[in-house]
Amino acid sequence: MQNSNCSSSRSIRLDQSSDGGSAKRSTSSNGGADSLSGVTNQTTVTISISDKSSESGSSSALNTTIGAGNSRRSKPKSSTVRDFSKTIRATSDHVPPLDFDAAGLVSRDKELATLKSCYDRLVKDGGKEFILVGGQSGSGKSSTIRSIEKNMSVEGLFVEGKFNMNTSNEPYTGVANAFGVMCRKIIEAGSETIADLRQDLRKELGDKPGMLVQLIPELNYIMAVDTTDDSSTESIGRADEAEGGVDRLRFAFRVLTQVFSAVFSPLILFLDDLHWADVSSLQVLEYLISDTQNENPLMIIGSYRSEEVDENSLLHNKMVALREKTEKFQFHMSELMLGVFGPSDIEKVITAVLPSLRADHIVSLAALCHKRTHGNPYFTIEFIKMLHFEGMMKFDKTTKTWSWDLSEIENETMSTANVVAMMEQSMRKLPEQVQALLQCAAYLGSTFSEPTIELVWSAYGRRLVDTRTKPVSSLLPPLVADSIFEKGEKQQYRWTHDKLQEAALSLSDARRGTFQLDIGKTLYYGLTEEQVEEDLFTIVDLINSGNALKRPEFAAVNLRAAEKARDISAFQAASEYALEGISLLQEIDWIQNKSTALSLYTIGAEAELLLGNVTAAEGYRELVLSRHDLSTLEMLPLQIGKAKALGDVELKSKEALEYCLSLLKKHGCRLTRVRQLAFPQAVASLIRTVKKAKAKPQSFYEEMEPSENTKLKYIGYLLSKVTYNAYTAGDIPMYLLATVKLVDITMEFGANEFSATAFTFLGMMSVIVLQDYEAMERFVNIALGMLKKFRGMHAAESIFAGHQLGLFWVKPPEIGRVAAERAILEGRRMGDLAFTLWSILQRVVYLPYITGRPIHTILEGCSNVLAEFEESKAGANILSLKIHYQMLVNLSESSCENPSWRFGTIYTDTKEDHEGNLIHLGEIIVVEGELVFWNKISEDCEVSAERALQIGETHAKITPANFWNQIESFHRAVALYAAAIKTKKSKYKRAANKIRKRMAALAKYENTTIQYFFMFLTAEHLVLQRKHIEAKLKYEQALEAVGKLGHLHHLGLFYERYSDFLRLELNLETESRYRLEQAIGYYRDWGAVHKTKALESKMKLNRS
Repeated sequence: MQNSNCSSSRSIRLDQSSDGGSAKRSTSSNGGADSLSGVTNQTTVTISISDKSSESGSSSALNTTIGAGNSRRSKPKSSTVRDFSKTIRATSDHVPPLDFDAAGLVSRDKELATLKSCYDRLVKDGGKEFILVGGQSGSGKSSTIRSIEKNMSVEGLFVEGKFNMNTSNEPYTGVANAFGVMCRKIIEAGSETIADLRQDLRKELGDKPGMLVQLIPELNYIMAVDTTDDSSTESIGRADEAEGGVDRLRFAFRVLTQVFSAVFSPLILFLDDLHWADVSSLQVLEYLISDTQNENPLMIIGSYRSEEVDENSLLHNKMVALREKTEKFQFHMSELMLGVFGPSDIEKVITAVLPSLRADHIVSLAALCHKRTHGNPYFTIEFIKMLHFEGMMKFDKTTKTWSWDLSEIENETMSTANVVAMMEQSMRKLPEQVQALLQCAAYLGSTFSEPTIELVWSAYGRRLVDTRTKPVSSLLPPLVADSIFEKGEKQQYRWTHDKLQEAALSLSDARRGTFQLDIGKTLYYGLTEEQVEEDLFTIVDLINSGNALKRPEFAAVNLRAAEKARDISAFQAASEYALEGISLLQEIDWIQNKSTALSLYTIGAEAELLLGNVTAAEGYRELVLSRHDLSTLEMLPLQIGKAKALGDVELKSKEALEYCLSLLKKHGCRLTRVRQLAFPQAVASLIRTVKKAKAKPQSFYEEMEPSENTKLKYIGYLLSKVTYNAYTAGDIPMYLLATVKLVDITMEFGANEFSATAFTFLGMMSVIVLQDYEAMERFVNIALGMLKKFRGMHAAESIFAGHQLGLFWVKPPEIGRVAAERAILEGRRMGDLAFTLWSILQRVVYLPYITGRPIHTILEGCSNVLAEFEESKAGANILSLKIHYQMLVNLSESSCENPSWRFGTIYTDTKEDHEGNLIHLGEIIVVEGELVFWNKISEDCEVSAERALQIGETHAKITPANFWNQIESFHRAVALYAAAIKTKKSKYKRAANKIRKRMAALAKYENTTIQYFFMFLTAEHLVLQRKHIEAKLKYEQALEAVGKLGHLHHLGLFYERYSDFLRLELNLETESRYRLEQAIGYYRDWGAVHKTKALESKMKLNRS
């Protein structure tokens, strides 16, 4: 699949001299400098030893002039490019070439077997394989890895991405390159395949995956992204937006991989030179290999130079982290380390390349080669080629044998230091213009396009040479022919080996700084805007590396790079570009280029905060906020960053709340003048706003436009922070006042990014404070309508809260699954991690439990998402999942010794886990209540009833409007009625009746679950009143209602209680036993093992 543009052989016409003489020379692409690596065709990879060069066929031009610095022989310098273009092939038809292909992959049998074993396991079992291959540069890592491709099925795809030593800080380069190759393969497959994939990708990513298309431009051809968007509400909270970008990008890369690995099976992603990878790229690799939702076969292979990786390197830390995740995230991890050649390995190479030699001759030559090259495979091959070209290895045409003088070789090659030095000195013998072109190309990275090198050459080449520059089109072909470069598609070129690029870079050591600056400037001002954007990081890195004089005009260039890095969630890169730009600022820039200066400090503070460097972020903010020449509006972005740091990072909710209130006051938005009167003021404001919002016709909301007022957008953001920090600090009055103010701003000035959330919580407050369910339903539907009309709103939060805290009170909970799926998708698209996870909990746990789905299916869902939750490190979400997971395990597993207690192997908490966490405290109340209820209601209902009295309405007070209140209070009422019927104590009856009356008020709406709750409680109430006939009818009515919905747990509960009624109140033993059997059957179907056993024991006792 790689190098499909390479043929197995080619003929190249070369001029032998500059005086017009010419000779035709045929060269096979399987021979020469890199011929050990062979040639890759559409379906196979030819095994080789030489690293980085399997794409090349013919030998390296450097090796044809080799001896530079390694031999005291002197060759006359050619005056033309074509003179230098001599190959390793012999100059006479009677002299055999050096065929390095014959050597194969020397001493790599063990590594090849391991790779094949991993591949076979992938094909057989599916899953994921992560393989790391280390070794010295030139040890054959890439060639060894590429051997996998020849074993691949035609359905699979092997793609490569490469990281570059010049752009090690550039985010996502290798990953984006590899995915770009995948996209091109899709495009080649035709319009039908593109249409299918477009549908799959848009279903998950939406039709505007801008961040991903920025990284992988080729993806735009598949997705056909529409860049126009007239219905977006711009985000003011850049730090929030950027933080969400990490999760958006994780989701997007995972979706892309899931879709592509479904088309190409298996999908193998090879990333070369991981030691040069940036932190963002390494994180993407972890995202992909740890994606437990991707069931398609996936193999990721990375190669790295062992000498470049130590305990302080990014790659080392990532390797350690991945080793610890293999079991939890269900992938195999293999690590290979390629060693250097020993003398016996070099003997094998020489034997294959120079057949029919005496063994003793081979041993002595191999020992010398090993001494000079230290066994480095690539260096060894280049060394042998040099000996051949320099004439130190001679071929006798008569005897057809090779010979050499070891003493001569020993003396002539004493100065050989390393392969880069050898190549550099060889390059210095090349024609002047060739050397100059190689220097220009070296700074463009491992790959470059012909138009780009043409631009640099035309602008800068004449400064490097004394003669008139030749066109690039005449200089490149010989370099390709001699395997310095490989030519790809669309005028793309790449170096065939890193060592060649390193050698070319070393040619310009003396003037590297100015060289880099000049090339960077040439590219920045000479390329089109689109081309600059595509290569922005490379260009800015060149400018920064050469800007030794710290010229201030390049501050804006760094700002552009910092903005792009932030937008693609590469925060380390954003921080570094911002810091570089700030270092270039001068005091006059605060007058002439104030926008640039402010933006650099703002991005710097945001990036540092997101990297966890709170002190550095504060330093940026304080420096700007201490200035006296900025307006309050200009300071707001940095002040907002401080509010986020206080509330979200340092978790100082009260301080963050007070800081936000002070900022609002400065901008003329005072929520209350007297803090002690905030609560009555909040209630009055709520009543007034609810009345005003209800009075507006539906058309008012349907025709609403986005707000364009920048100041109001900032105020809206601050109000959203007030609601969050007020809630976490327990300041309900300020929470109410901020919510109401957000709604008022929306109605007066138009929609902003927080409008849907504000209307959602206005609906929730309508229930909590005013018990106005009609208003709640309308406001939630207004919020959901806004989400359909406007992009950029906090969709996941609004959908989740709108249902969990709103619509479920008046609508059947069964509607929640579709809503939860939408919330999950919107949350992942927008990077809203918290509400994505809450929505997953709603879909996987909350709704299935409340609607009585089989416990084993809920447990399966918990198991499937546990790894994703733990990966998120979102503490509140993880606690919620684990406590409910443990509750279900305790209900369903017979090995649980104390099923009424909430602890177990999955969930164990401490006081610190829920101290101040009201949400989790509420969950503890629910889980403890459920376990006591199900395990005590039949055996000892007073235990459950006493707990119900003790807890009372605590859950409703802690988490008001939460739909869990319904089932929690219903089960409390059942326990209270059971105890009241059994003991006739009025305290149980009074508490139960209070809950029943509340259910009566809710039953008039469309929630069928609450309706049958009320029916059943009415039956229990009638039993207490000794109205047995009416009670029997009401029990049967409730059983019919719950039967239609199929809620297994309540079918079991209702038949159990009905059985007790028939036996104890009506003395109908036979029918009671039959109903008890039905109860046992439903409990068994639900999966409540302990409950089933308890009722089976009860049945036996009743019979006796």
